[in-house]
Amino acid sequence: MATDDRADLIQAYFDAMDEEDPAIARDALADEFVYESLSGTLEGFDGFARYVNELRGLSNSTHEVSLLVHDEDASVAEGTVTGEKDDGTLEAKFCDVVEFDEHEESITRISVYLNDA
Repeated sequence: MATDDRADLIQAYFDAMDEEDPAIARDALADEFVYESLSGTLEGFDGFARYVNELRGLSNSTHEVSLLVHDEDASVAEGTVTGEKDDGTLEAKFCDVVEFDEHEESITRISVYLNDA
């Protein structure tokens, strides 16, 4: 898969988060999609939708990707996320590891790493 195609799939994921609309990423996610974050491991589109709609704890977010690296097996997006939590504003550094299906037409796994210190 061309890196531009991977970048488009990854951008759909970030757009879904920032717009608080998981349907934006529906076509970018494989049926066997796995999402790993501080909320635990969630599976499939329904798991991702549950994270966005119920578990996330952040609203009005903006993801600013400062580095996007692609290798043979995965892509890594690094940047800053800002948004609102119940107790105020959050600004945190993130690093998301993104894996793709064998035809690289969809995302099979995202592992989220967050540093809010």
